[in-house]
Amino acid sequence: MNPFLINNYISPKYFCNREHETDVLVQNINNQSNTVFFAQRRVGKTALIHHVFHQLNSEKEHTTIYLDIYATQNLKDFTNQLANSIYKAFPENKGIATRFWESIKLLRPVLSINEITGSPEMSLDISQVSQMERSIPQLLHFLEKQKKPVVIAIDEFQQILEYPEKNVEAILRTAIQQLQKVHFVFLGSNRKMIFEIFNNAKRPFYASAKNLYLHKIKKKEYIDFIQTHFEKNNLNIAKNTIELVLDLTKRHTSYTQHLCHEIFALHKNKTTKKTVYNTLHKILSENEVMYFQYRNLLTTAQWKLLKALAKEEKTQKPYNQKFIKKHNLGASTSVKRTLNALLDKELVYYHAKQEDAYYEIQDKFLMRWLQYKK
Repeated sequence: MNPFLINNYISPKYFCNREHETDVLVQNINNQSNTVFFAQRRVGKTALIHHVFHQLNSEKEHTTIYLDIYATQNLKDFTNQLANSIYKAFPENKGIATRFWESIKLLRPVLSINEITGSPEMSLDISQVSQMERSIPQLLHFLEKQKKPVVIAIDEFQQILEYPEKNVEAILRTAIQQLQKVHFVFLGSNRKMIFEIFNNAKRPFYASAKNLYLHKIKKKEYIDFIQTHFEKNNLNIAKNTIELVLDLTKRHTSYTQHLCHEIFALHKNKTTKKTVYNTLHKILSENEVMYFQYRNLLTTAQWKLLKALAKEEKTQKPYNQKFIKKHNLGASTSVKRTLNALLDKELVYYHAKQEDAYYEIQDKFLMRWLQYKK
C-alpha cells in the first residue's frame, strides 16, 4: 500500500511525528480541559485529531466524536451535524443507540440513507431557533449520562461566526459549561476568527480553553519518515532528493504527502531529482484547469498580486515601494485592498510572527504553477 496518505488517517504507522502536540492534547483531555487547536489549512490538524482519537480509542477509556462543520451554514445545520455524529459514535452498541433515540424522540429524529455513501444518517425535524437552543443541551446531556467520558472534536469551529443567528456562541457556551464528562477540542484554520472567539474578553468563549498551535513538521523528522517508507519497500531515494521535495512543498503536510504519494506510486528503483520535478509538473498539469478558473474569478489586480507573492514565496512588506515597483502593482492603497481581498478568499495566508511576519500563497502547488507560468 502507498504509505503517503492524502485524504485519510489509517494508523500511527503512516503518521509522521507530532509527538509533542499529541501529548499535549491527550494530557488536556485526561485533565478535563478543553483545547482550542489552531493550524494553517492543510498542515495536518485533522489527521492529528484522528491520531489522538486512535490512541484514546485503543485505551477504551473515552468515547470520541468528530464533526467537521466547515460546510454548515446555520445553527440548524450545526445541530443536525452534532446529532448525526453522536448517532454514528455508537454503531455497535444497540443499547446506547436505542437510549439515544429515546432521549431525542421529542426532537423528531429522521433517519435517511446517504445516496453517495449508502450509510444511514440522522437529522432533526427542527426549524425554530428556540427549538435548537433546547436541542443542543439535550444532545450533550445524553452524552453526559454515559459511563465513559466523551471527547468531541469540532473541526473548522470558526464557521459559527458565519451563521445568520447572532447568539450561537452564547448558546453553545451555556450548554458546554454545564458539562463535566464531555470535553471539547475546537479546531480552526482561520487565525483571525479563532482569536476573536477565544481571546476577545467580550465574547462567551473567552479564556474557556487551552491554546495549541500546530507548526510544520521539522525537516529532519520528515526526511527520516519519507526515507524509511521508501526503503521499507526497497525503493531508493537520497536525502538531498527528499530535501528538494520538502523545499518545493515548503514542508506543508498536504502537499508533501501528495507529492510523495505520486512519486512512490511510480515504484522506481531510484528516485532522482528529475523524477521529483517531472512528478510535480504532472500534478500541476492535472490542476491547471482549476488554476485557470482562479484567474477567471479574480480581478486583474488580484491575479497580478497573487503572481508577485508566488514569485517571492515569502513577502514581509507587500506595501513596500520596492516590492510594488518590482512587480508593477500600482498604488500602495490599491495593493492593500487587493491583498485584503486575497486574504478573505484564503488564497493568501499571513503568518503573524512578532519578528518575522510574512505573507505567502496558501496552496503550494498553485504557488509553483504561478512561478512557472508566464
